[in-house]
This record gives sequence, C-alpha cells and structure tokens, in this order.
Amino acid sequence: MIDPLRESIRQVLSEQKTAMRAIVDGLSDEGLNWLPGGNDETNSIAQMLSHALEAERFLAATSIDATVDRSREAQFQIENVSATDVLVTIDQSEQIVNGFLDQLTAEHLGQEVSRGTALGSRSHNGSWWLLHAIEHSNEHIGQASLTRQLFEGRSV
Repeated sequence: MIDPLRESIRQVLSEQKTAMRAIVDGLSDEGLNWLPGGNDETNSIAQMLSHALEAERFLAATSIDATVDRSREAQFQIENVSATDVLVTIDQSEQIVNGFLDQLTAEHLGQEVSRGTALGSRSHNGSWWLLHAIEHSNEHIGQASLTRQLFEGRSV
C-alpha cells in the first residue's frame, strides 16, 4: 500500500518542481532577485523558491524521522543569484527529497515525530509532515508566480 502513496507524493512534488522551473524559465536575473515594493519587507522569487525547497527538504526528512541541518533565515538573505543557480537548486532538492521518499515506510506515516520549527516545537505523524511539505511549497509557488507577474507588469 505504501508504494502507490509514495509515488503519488513523488509525482505531486515533481509537478511542483516543474511549476518552479516554469516561474524561473526566461526570467532575467533582475526579475529573479527583484523585491516587490523595492524594500526588504518583501521577498524575491529566488528567496521564496529557495525557502520552499529548503523547507520541503526539512519536512520530507522529518516525515521519516531523519534530522537535517536547517538555516531557514539564510534562505531569505540570498541575493544576486542567477536562474541557473535556482534551477540547479531545484534539481538538487528534488534528488534529496526523492531519497527521503525512497526510505518512506508505512510505519513512518503513522509515527509521531517532534521538531522545532519557526512556529515552535511541533509534533505530528509522518503523513502530516509530508502533506505539509506539499501545502507549504504550493503556497510559495503561488507567491512566486504572482511576483513574476508583478515584475513583468511593472512600469519601468
């Protein structure tokens, strides 16, 4: 029973990576690093996607009770990255997350795992951590897509 679920999760996450690549595709480095409103109260596409990928790695690892180093704040500090840099990060993240999914068992899905997060200590089963990975990435994909639209529609 775990194989169909694992492959469904892998497929959804892969589709999200395709959406990320489409946001980056053909976008100038300026657009990738542009801050809506021109201030640091907002995040660039590069920052949002970097954060989404780093969080997905953390959440997928947590779902199998693996521990990974995490620097959430560092993702919002990146500047002057190229489209090539972001595309490489997407590819690397996909490989890492797929490695965690390869280890996923039915026991992991029901196993309670506690981790410190930006919202404090949280305890959920492996299924929740995976579903949250999908939900969280999707949110930032939408934000990045909107940011690209704002960048392309701005009056220069």
